[in-house]
Formats: sequence, structure tokens, C-alpha cells
Amino acid sequence: MSNKTNTLVKGDTIEVEIESLAFGGQGIARLDGLTVFVNHAVPGQVLSCEITKLKKRFAIAKRLDVVTPSKDDVTPFCEHFGTCGGCMHQDMAYPAQLMWKGRQVSETLERIGKISKETKGMGENSLPSPLEKGYRNRMDFSFEGYGDALKIGFKRRGSETEVVSVGSCPLLPESCKKISELVQAYCIKSRIGTHRHGKGGYWRKLVVRASHDTGKILIHVITAPSKTHHAIAGLQELLSAEVPELISFAHSTRIGRPDIASGERLISLTGEQFITESLKKRDDNPVSYKITPNAFFQTNTVGAELLYQKCLDMADPTADDVVYDLFCGSGGIGLFMARSAKKVIGFELSKESVMSARENAELNNIENCQFIAANLADKDGVPMELPSADIIVLDPPRSGVPAPTLERILSLAPKKIVYVSCNPSTLARDAERLEGKYKLTEFTSVDMFPQTAHVECIALLTRHAKN
Repeated sequence: MSNKTNTLVKGDTIEVEIESLAFGGQGIARLDGLTVFVNHAVPGQVLSCEITKLKKRFAIAKRLDVVTPSKDDVTPFCEHFGTCGGCMHQDMAYPAQLMWKGRQVSETLERIGKISKETKGMGENSLPSPLEKGYRNRMDFSFEGYGDALKIGFKRRGSETEVVSVGSCPLLPESCKKISELVQAYCIKSRIGTHRHGKGGYWRKLVVRASHDTGKILIHVITAPSKTHHAIAGLQELLSAEVPELISFAHSTRIGRPDIASGERLISLTGEQFITESLKKRDDNPVSYKITPNAFFQTNTVGAELLYQKCLDMADPTADDVVYDLFCGSGGIGLFMARSAKKVIGFELSKESVMSARENAELNNIENCQFIAANLADKDGVPMELPSADIIVLDPPRSGVPAPTLERILSLAPKKIVYVSCNPSTLARDAERLEGKYKLTEFTSVDMFPQTAHVECIALLTRHAKN
């Protein structure tokens, strides 16, 4: 075993103490000025590791053995932990997960966004999810192989193609745990293989969605296009007989190369057209949402209640306030706020999502919402007669807010901006771009994905008085 960095080579075994966590969830250790990243490591552990990649300033190492445990060590509850690419932190006590997530996002905001440590919420732990297991209302399964070797599960950590057959995932509710096993057995018997780009095959993705509110299930099977889809009818018949909670079965095809669980062409939708989910509010006035096969909805229902309530608290709209909801999707946050505001106007590029948002408004008898299929930065696509925005709420993709949209927000000059983000780095970047006219005055993070490295952030930016 060598701990002298000037003599290290790939394949060497080293002993390191894990000091902290990287934003992606890897443990961080220091070795004579060299930063070492280790998967499935808990701060406080001393580990024996094998170097798998070595650069001048950093190394990546594979954990071999725990020399000294951490006070935050716990036994993982899933037999596939460490091989499945889903969870990173099952071996870490949940309070420690919350502490490290809160610390990571605060440090990111301070480093990139120059946000003061004194800002409300900075340095605090992430807000806990009410559920640590069984919290997911959606799970996307991948296919691999053909015949008896066909597998359904999740991508192996570090692999783009290899699938780990997981059987029942502990992050799913009990009613969903046997579905992937039923589908795998059926697909093996079908003797039809997994789709591989340029090499044929059929099966692509299995999406299981379950309402936390009603317990009802929607299953969405995504395949490659085919002249016939004879295998689908048998699969639907099997699942209908074995899964009593199943009320909606969708089949879509996808040609596109990105390996994402979204159908491009709907072939069939049997049973109900959607399942419904309901989010509770502090005022005991819940909001319901239709969940269609391709619709976006927060994966953790009880976590979404916490997230949206925090957004509402930060925005604190009055009966005189007009709220703009950017990147509104199916109306999630805007509808949650609607009864507290004078009007909510949502902007979303996807026409399908806008239609869904309008249906959700109708479902809740909410009449003060307007949803527009347009980019707010595109003045030609936005009606001229819209009332000005008092509050802007935005929940952009991981890449953050495009510069033209930020410029448009600045020109509208709302008194408050509530920024929701799954990527604190782009949130910090955009907050700094707004810094001339707005100050980040409150911040929190919500653990929407326990056992993983992901975290959701919410920031309140208020307009400077002189502006």
C-alpha cells in the first residue's frame, strides 16, 4: 500500500479518510495535496481504495474495504446498493444526508453566486422528505438483452448500457414492486429483444406511475416502431390480471436516440386516460393534477407538497398580485398558488403541457389562471394585453434560465422572484446575473430524493428598493 502521491500509479491501493462529499455524491479525501474521489463513501470513514484513474491534481478510487467506520454509517436496505446506479447514500444515516446536502448547496451559492453566509437559510440542513423509502410516484426501467438474458432494471453505476435487474425497488410503493418482474418474465417468453440503435430490437422503456393520493397505477410501455405490436396486448392482459391497482395502460413508440422515458407517438391508451394526484396545502385546500403518460410531475408527492408550500410562503402573494409562472409545465406551482393571488399566468413552450395545465385548472375549478404556449422572452409570441407581473416564479431545467429570459425578467421588474432549481450551480449563476437589481434574501433546499445525491433548491430574490 502506497500513500506517496509522487509514486502512485493506476491500480495502487491507498488508505484515505473521507472528509466531505462532492456535489455528485462521491466522497472526498486528501492525500498529500491530491484530491481523491470515492463512490459510496461516508464522511468520517477511513477506507482502503484502489486507484482507477490518476491525474496530476486528482484521482478516482474504488472502495475496497472500510478500515474505520463513520458514526453516520448505516446498513443499506437494498441488496443492489453499490451496483445499481440509482442510490448513492443508502449507507449514510438520513440526518447526515440532510446536513451534507444543505452544506453543499450553500457552499455552491457562496462560491458561484457570491451569496452571503448571513443570508436566511444559508448553511442550514435540507428540509427532510416525509418519506425516506417508498416515496417515488414514478420509476423508469430500462431493458437490456434478449431471450433468457433479457433484463429490466436500472443502469449499472458508471455504465450507459448495462442494466442491473433489481426486481422490486424499495423506493417504490408496495403496489408497484412486482411490476418489473412480471414484465421481465413476459418479455423473456416473448423472445423479442431490447432495442439497440442501428441493431434492431423492440423493448425500450417501462414507466410505472402510481398516485400517492389514490393508489391507482398507470403503466407506460415504450418500444421501437414496428409493423405489428402483437406482444403488447398480451402484456396488457397479464398486468391487468396481476395488478389490481392498474387503471391506465399506455403504449408509445420512440425513434429518437436519447435514452429517455418519453414516447414520441402514442399507439394506444387503454382504460382511464390519466391518474390523478393531489397535493395538500397548509390551508386544507388541496390541488389535484391529471397525470398522463408523458406528463411531468414531481417524483416525490409528499416532497412536492413541502416544496410548493415553501414556494408559496416565499412568494407570499396577496389578492392584488399577478404571478407569472415560467417553465410552468402542467401548472404545478402556479395552480398551487392561484387561490392566494389575483391572477396566475403560466408560460411553457410545450403545447401538450399547456393543454394539460388548462385541464388541471378546470379540474380544480380555478378560474384565475391563464396558460400560454410561448417563451416569455419572445415578445412576438406573448399577448400585449397581459397585466404586469408582481411576482415571478420559475422552475427551469438543469441548464438554468437562458440569458434572453433573464433580460426579459429584469425589464418586467417584479418585486419578487422565486427561483426553484434542481441545480444549485445554475441557480447561483443566474442569481449573480440578477444581482444588480435583485438580492437573494432567503434560501432553502428540500430533499426530494432521499438516498440519492440530488436535491431541490428554492431561492427568494427581492428587488432592491432603489429599483
